[in-house]
Amino acid sequence: MIIKRIMDFDRTGIKDSRLIRIYQALITPRMIEEKMLTLLRQGRISKWFSGIGQEAISVGASLALRQREYILPLHRNLGIFTTRKVPLSRLFAQFQGKKSGFTNGRDRSFHFGSREHHIVGMISHLGPQLGVADGIALSHLLKKEKKVVLVFCGDGGASEGDFHEALNVASVWNLPVLFLLKITDMDCQRPVLSSSTISILLIKVTVMEWKPIR
Repeated sequence: MIIKRIMDFDRTGIKDSRLIRIYQALITPRMIEEKMLTLLRQGRISKWFSGIGQEAISVGASLALRQREYILPLHRNLGIFTTRKVPLSRLFAQFQGKKSGFTNGRDRSFHFGSREHHIVGMISHLGPQLGVADGIALSHLLKKEKKVVLVFCGDGGASEGDFHEALNVASVWNLPVLFLLKITDMDCQRPVLSSSTISILLIKVTVMEWKPIR
């Protein structure tokens, strides 16, 4: 019998200590997710934008960047906040709308940023932050800084004008920005196929001479 391996894991040059740190970074947001979903089902909290099952995306992307490089997340990227070592006490003070949170109690969500942790607050989840990422990347380019910017977008957001404008500008000006498109098959509260398709998403990117990596 021939067993086909779906994934090949190459740990050449990676020490055990490094792998343990990666595992710890992965398990932290997963444990928080499980606890928060339990509290939600018990009626002890009123909302939680869960990203359970997506931890590797947030953690892997964060670990690939340096601490001084900016990330623009979405509202289900808890792993970015934990990997960037945002204090959990302050993070959840923000979630509970406390004065000790990042917005001094003015809201109770993760729509906030932290210059200290190089995280830019999300602009909902429809794609406007893509243009902001271009602006930060342009600043790096003009200052001749060897930095990149990472910005997240969902497949639903790829139907917004902001998506096309941001990718086009980044392509024309050769900006040091990474666009991470999360394929969730959902466009906010409806299937993404009702407004676009995966093949169309690839066409949207390749028509601007980008080489998508899936």
